[in-house]
Amino acid sequence: MSEEQYTDWEKAARESGLHLVLVLLLQIQLSNRPLRDCLRDALIIILTAPFSALQPSGAIFLANKESNELELLVERNLAEPLKKLCKRIPFGRCLCGQAAREGRIVHAACVDGRHEIVFDGMEPHGHYNVPIKSGDKVLGVMVLYLPHGHERNEEEERFLEAAALVMAGIIERKRLEEQQESHYQSLIENLPQRLFYKDLDSRYVSCNTLYAKDIGIQPGDISGRFDTDFYPEEMAEQFRREDSYVMETGETLEQDVIRTYQEKESSYHILKAPLRNSQGTTIGVFGMYWDNSEEKRSQAALKESEEKFSAMANSAQDAIVMVNQDEEVIFWNMASETMFGFQVEDIVGQRLDDWIQPGDSRDEFARLVAELTKPGRGRSAGKTVELTALRKGGEPFPIELSVSSLKLKGQWQAIGIIRDISERKKAEQERQLMEVQLRQAQKLESIGQLAAGISHEINTPTQFVGDNTQFLKEAIADLEALINQYQQLVEGIESGGDLTGLIQQVRDKEEEIDLGFLNEEIPRAIDQTIEGVGRISKIVRAMKEFSHPGVVGKVETDINRAIQTTLDVSRNEWKYVAEIALDLAEDLPKILCVPDQINQVFLNLVVNAAHAITDVKAAGSAQMGVIGISTRLLNDYLEIRVSDSGTGVPEDIKGRIFDPFFTTKEVGKGTGQGLCIAYTTVVDQHGGRLRLEDNPQGGAVFVVELPLNQEAKADQSEDISQLEGLE
Repeated sequence: MSEEQYTDWEKAARESGLHLVLVLLLQIQLSNRPLRDCLRDALIIILTAPFSALQPSGAIFLANKESNELELLVERNLAEPLKKLCKRIPFGRCLCGQAAREGRIVHAACVDGRHEIVFDGMEPHGHYNVPIKSGDKVLGVMVLYLPHGHERNEEEERFLEAAALVMAGIIERKRLEEQQESHYQSLIENLPQRLFYKDLDSRYVSCNTLYAKDIGIQPGDISGRFDTDFYPEEMAEQFRREDSYVMETGETLEQDVIRTYQEKESSYHILKAPLRNSQGTTIGVFGMYWDNSEEKRSQAALKESEEKFSAMANSAQDAIVMVNQDEEVIFWNMASETMFGFQVEDIVGQRLDDWIQPGDSRDEFARLVAELTKPGRGRSAGKTVELTALRKGGEPFPIELSVSSLKLKGQWQAIGIIRDISERKKAEQERQLMEVQLRQAQKLESIGQLAAGISHEINTPTQFVGDNTQFLKEAIADLEALINQYQQLVEGIESGGDLTGLIQQVRDKEEEIDLGFLNEEIPRAIDQTIEGVGRISKIVRAMKEFSHPGVVGKVETDINRAIQTTLDVSRNEWKYVAEIALDLAEDLPKILCVPDQINQVFLNLVVNAAHAITDVKAAGSAQMGVIGISTRLLNDYLEIRVSDSGTGVPEDIKGRIFDPFFTTKEVGKGTGQGLCIAYTTVVDQHGGRLRLEDNPQGGAVFVVELPLNQEAKADQSEDISQLEGLE
C-alpha cells in the first residue's frame, strides 16, 4: 500500500508510539459519532500502529448474546469472499469464534486446521483474534492479520489487550448513547405535542412524526426547509418573527392562537424557546404546539355550565352550600344569604360549622363532611338529616340537610342543600296535636259505643245485688221478730211458768216468716251478692286497666293481659253475636308500648269483628260467629292475629281500609277513624306492622306485629304521648 493510500489517522498512528495510539483511541471514545464510524477509525489506528507487525487488514465483530454469534460490523481490506462467509460466525467456530467463547486471545501463525472458514485462492497469513471484554462479558472480537509465520509476541499482545479495553469503553459508551438517544426519540415521538427544531436562520433541523404528518412530509425530509415551503406567506412570516423574537431576547414565547390551515380553523397552544449549546450560546429555536380546540370548547362549556349552575342555584328556594374538607364555605347561593343572614363575601372562606348549633347537630355535620371529602368517600352521599342551625344573630332554627359530594381539582367537596323546616315543624306539631285530638275523639267514640254495654254489664249484677240486699233486709227483720219470741220463751223457762202459750207463739212466728225458706235462700242471696260485686269490680278494674290513667310514654306491657282486659270491657259488643276463641302463647315477654294506645287498637279490631259478624247474622244466619285471637313470637316481633267469621273485606276497598275517614258503615255508626288510628299507632308510634289478610274460613284477619326491641324506637311516640298526657 502506498503512502498516499493511508488516511490521516493512519499517518498519525505510524508516527506515534503506544501511548499516542491509546490517546487517539480515547479521543474516538469521546467523539460524538455513531458506533460504526468510531470502530472503523479505531481499527485503522490499531492496524497501522508502527511498533507491531500487524498487516493493514482486519475486522471487528460484535457479539450477539441472544443468538450466540459474532456479527461483522467493520472491516479493513478483507478479501471479498470473507465479507460474505464471515458475516455471522457462531461462538466456538473458527479462530474468532473460539476467542469469543473462551474470552482469550487466540493466535495463529498460519492458515492451519483451526481455520474453518476458507476459500480457494486464500493467501497465507497469520492471526491475532482479540476478545473485546468488559469484565467477564465479551462484547466482540478484533481479527487482526499477521504476516505468514509470524510468531506470538508478548509485547504485541499487551498492546492489543490495552487497545481492546479502550474498544470496550467505546462500545459501551456508544451503546449507552444510542440507548439514550433511542429513549429520547421514543419520548419525542410518543408525546402528543408537535415538536421541531430550527437553526439561527429559522431553517428546520428536525421534527417529530406528528409535526411532519401535519405538513404532509416524512420527518427526515424537513431538514434544511423553511416555513415558506409548507405554510402561506403571511403565516410563515409570522412564524419567522416569533422565531427571531425568541432567539434575540432569549425569552420563552407561550400563547394561545387561532389559526386557519388548509381551510380548517383551530385553536393552538404554542410554545417556543431558545435552543442553546453547552456554552449557553443560542444556536436555534425549539418549538412545540398542540391543538387545544377541544380543551377550549371544554373550558367554554365548563364556563357556561358554571354560569347555568350559578343561575339555577341562585334561583333555588333552598340554600345550596359547598364546603371543602376543612368545612370552609366555597359556594353560597342567594337563598343561603336569606336563610342565614350572611352575604356571600362575608361567609366564603369561613367555617360553616360555626353556624351549626353546638352539640349533636355540629358533631353530625362534621362527620358528614369528613366522610364526603376523604379519599374514596364514605356512605353519606345522598343522605338527608335534620339539624339545628344558627342565623347570623344566633337564633336557632331547624333545617333539613341533604348532602352529596363533587370532585373539583382533585379534591372532594361536600355539597349541601339546606331547607328551613321551621314551618314544617310547626305544621308537624299541629298535626300531632290533631292526631291526639282525633285519638281522644276516637276514645270518646269507643266510650260511647261501650257505654251502653258496660252499663248493662254493671246494671245486671247491680240489680240482683240490690234485690238480694232488699231480701236480706226483710229476712233480717223477720228473724229479729223470731229472736224476740225465742227470748220470751227463754225467760218463761227461767221463771218456771207455763210454757205452752209461749211455745205456740214461737211456732206461729216460724210459720209466719217461713223459716225453712229463709234458711235456704239467705246463703244463696249472700253468694249471689258476692258474685255480683265481683262482676262489678272486674268490669271497673278492666276499665281502669284499659285506659291506663296517668301512664305517659311506653312501659313494659303484658299483651295477653291487655287482650283479656279489652275483651272484658267490650263484652257487651260481642257476647250476643260471637264466641271468643283464644290461643294466647304462654311464654310471651313483656314489650315496651303505650298501653292505652295498644288497648285501643285491640278494641277497634274486636269491635269491627263483632260488627262484621252482626252483618252476617242480620243477613239471616242464626249461628253464633267466632272471633279468634292468637298471639305468638315471630322472629323479632310479637304477632297478634284477630280473625272473624264476618262478611270479609271486598277486594276493591282493601287498599283504602286504613285511610282516614274511610268507612263502610252506615251514617252515625262510625267515623272511619278506627283502623286509621290503629295503623298509625302500630306503624308510626310503635315501629310495627299492621296488615289485612283473608280468613280461609270466611271473614277477615287483621295481623298486628309489634317489635320486641323498642329501645331504638322509644322516642318516636314520646312527643305524642306527652301531648296526650297534656290533653
